Amino acid sequence: MGSWEELARQFLLEEEEDDEEFFFILLPAILPFLSEEKRSIHTSSLSGAQKVKEILEGHESWCKSEFRMEPEIFRATSEFLRREGLLRDTRGVNVEEQLGMFMYMISHNASNQMLQKAFQHSGETIHRKISEVFDIVPTLTQRFVKLPNSIQTHPKIITDSRFMPFF
Repeated sequence: MGSWEELARQFLLEEEEDDEEFFFILLPAILPFLSEEKRSIHTSSLSGAQKVKEILEGHESWCKSEFRMEPEIFRATSEFLRREGLLRDTRGVNVEEQLGMFMYMISHNASNQMLQKAFQHSGETIHRKISEVFDIVPTLTQRFVKLPNSIQTHPKIITDSRFMPFF
């Protein structure tokens, strides 16, 4: 019985030595990856809020290009959203920036990654803020979109003989 215990001990010692040799062989290969410093992905000199401010204070055509909206309309919309409590400033993102992210996304068909680059926020922050704006769209629709009366025919159709016989 003693010999079996001795054989087991010897086997375990050999296995540990093999593991140590394997570790010392792999260590130089993986060491560069372990010591590599993380690099920040958000390296722009302008934060998202500064970018929105620059666009709004710049030439009117730039705001129309970036947000598909005139600066006065953009400011009035963000003030309305703030006043009505539909959006609110948070620690890292104000209402103007949230609206800016949303308008930039829909006007440029921008991906989350493009928004991260443009507004210097994490993908999670971008996703959360865009979702918050999408969540208020039904409220805005009820308030601003007036559906036509289905019983009454539009005056243009009634006065045009090309269309009236069909309605």
